[in-house]
Amino acid sequence: MAESITLIDIDSKIPNLALMKLSAYFKKKGFKVTLCREVIPNDANYYFASTVFNTEKSNMLAEFLRYRYGDALDIGGSGFSLEKRLPDEIEQCFPDYELYQHDKYAIGFLTRGCDRKCPFCLVPKKEGPKRVVGSFTDFVPDGQRNIMLLDDNLLSFPEAKCFLAEISKKNYAVNFSQSLDIQYLDEETYSWLKKIDSRNSKFTKKMYYFSCNSTRTIDEFMERKAFLKGFGKDAVTVIVMYGFNTHLSEDYKIMRMLRYLGLVPFFQQYQPIIGVDARVPEDFFDFDLNKVIRLTFRSNGINWEKYLRWLNKLYFATFGRYYYPLLEIIYRYNNKQAINRYLKNGHLLTNELYKKFNG
Repeated sequence: MAESITLIDIDSKIPNLALMKLSAYFKKKGFKVTLCREVIPNDANYYFASTVFNTEKSNMLAEFLRYRYGDALDIGGSGFSLEKRLPDEIEQCFPDYELYQHDKYAIGFLTRGCDRKCPFCLVPKKEGPKRVVGSFTDFVPDGQRNIMLLDDNLLSFPEAKCFLAEISKKNYAVNFSQSLDIQYLDEETYSWLKKIDSRNSKFTKKMYYFSCNSTRTIDEFMERKAFLKGFGKDAVTVIVMYGFNTHLSEDYKIMRMLRYLGLVPFFQQYQPIIGVDARVPEDFFDFDLNKVIRLTFRSNGINWEKYLRWLNKLYFATFGRYYYPLLEIIYRYNNKQAINRYLKNGHLLTNELYKKFNG
């Protein structure tokens, strides 16, 4: 009877590439391979777990798995260690998409690494030297058109234009999941990107992704506004991280730039990486809050509301009270009754505050 391997996906949002390569490797060796995300059997010979995110929930589950399986468990992933790597013989395996019963898109890397060295990013430490690591044939099944690229900063490589040309020639639909670097968007790169069917993560509509996590990048966006407009209406999403080290005034400058250029915002709260906690300044509220909360965007309103809710919690933590105009914006569709329920259920709410808001 063949020995068995259980692969445990702790927190991946998409099919886990490392686990799919482990599955391919062990199946070739004759092992029976099982994927688990919730109920985990107790009868395998070996267990491999992967955790992508360094969150309290993921860390608790990883700790439980180590307690339960002891030496029979091997755990990795960027949520566990930034140094641990798959052995080369496993890294080079073609992903086993059947592990997830997944056929919506291929997943993989052409390049790894980034020269930016942003303080909030795990890439420099996790990925090592910047390098080309493979080609589409290493992870794209025959007949698959949709491709999710996990490359950290594809456009920064001299080979980038060759990759873009290949994408265009083979008529791939590509999701640049880690976004593109605006500083490398020149005339030639823009021309190639325009020829590419760049998609959102669900591959349901055309979308180009860029990132803006610092006010220093605003000028780079403004200088390339003609290119960004040329991609089409609502075809450019800009990922903006909050909750790391910016002041409110800096967040506002980035938001105003997005509105001016008509770009689709995607606000993403900082998720701590190993050894790097959030550094939100004590004087975060250095700007007129009313100007911020009354910003509107033509699309992605639900995502904008996540930022407002984070702002609400931070305001209370800073000043010990709620800012009622902010609550009115958050609950603008449910109005006073919903605000009242929120205030009544707030475990930190004092009677004085409740009376003030319900005068």
